[in-house]
Amino acid sequence: MNKSLPGFLQITYRDDLDVMVVRWLRQAEVPELRQGYLAILEAATAVGCRYWLLDARRRRNTDQVAQRWMLEEFLPASTAQLHGRLYICYLLAPVSLRDAEADGAFPPAIFFADKPYMGERFIDEGEAIGWLRQCQQQELLVK
Repeated sequence: MNKSLPGFLQITYRDDLDVMVVRWLRQAEVPELRQGYLAILEAATAVGCRYWLLDARRRRNTDQVAQRWMLEEFLPASTAQLHGRLYICYLLAPVSLRDAEADGAFPPAIFFADKPYMGERFIDEGEAIGWLRQCQQQELLVK
């Protein structure tokens, strides 16, 4: 499965990994971010995938309005729709990762402890996929 939103987003389901690979192709404004995340959820729901790699190397950090929408509305609704914990890794340019650490835009690991979703940041795609695979393995052990 491969889907694109004109000019700013590419969504690919990797059935060999059970991972949604999403590439933001440019900076997106808040309405596009919302449209994009809703398209990701639609694609993920179609295949029942709760493991997402979001390549945001071509984007700046999400602003506070979009972050609040993600944490308060989108992620809780997504986990309900996908019937399980959602795992999202963000692939960032090294400079973006430094900025996120400086301004606290990305919640610390402890934030996710009691949430039905989990997030992590990476600068290496292989490490990001490895983290998602590890999450998949841990879920299998719990079942």
